[in-house]
Formats: sequence, C-alpha cells, structure tokens
Amino acid sequence: DVNPALVWPLARSPHLLETNVPGIFAVGDVRHGSVKRVASGVGEGSICVQFVHRYLEDLR
Repeated sequence: DVNPALVWPLARSPHLLETNVPGIFAVGDVRHGSVKRVASGVGEGSICVQFVHRYLEDLR
C-alpha cells in the first residue's frame, strides 16, 4: 500500500527540490540524502529559486 500523503496530487511532475506538497521546496540539510555542507545548501538554495519562479508561473 502507498501512503496517500506521499502520492503526488498534480498532473505535472514535481519540480526539482519540491517536496510531496506542491509549492513547498526543501534544500540543504533538511533534504533526505543531502550532503551536509553549507556550500551545498547555498548552491541548492540558488537553484531552488528558479524552480519557485516556475511554480509561481504555473499558478498564473
């Protein structure tokens, strides 16, 4: 059985770094399997901004 909370609810695929909740993104140490380094978290954060913008564009 699949936990319903883990099923992606939208027709589109999730953006990179988007959690199983649409519009919620995670970077750095809170991500499962991430490299626990400050520089990695900062880099992921800068990449994540692009995906947040895409998410917001999809809402228009």
